[in-house]
Amino acid sequence: MSEYNQTLDDNMLRDMNDVCPDEMVVASLMKYYDVCIDNYDKTILEAIERVLERYMSHSDFNSWVSTRGK
Repeated sequence: MSEYNQTLDDNMLRDMNDVCPDEMVVASLMKYYDVCIDNYDKTILEAIERVLERYMSHSDFNSWVSTRGK
């Protein structure tokens, strides 16, 4: 990757993080949860769920949990 592209990516990520840090946490953890579910590490999955519950609205969290088959 060129230095220009790296700088551009860094700036875009920084801008997104400044505008919506909670959304970045939620989106990242939801993706990480999907990766961990394949390996089924119950401890990590439960930790991710606790953090998501804190960052998401109650209704959004309940909707997300229902898609997980819980």
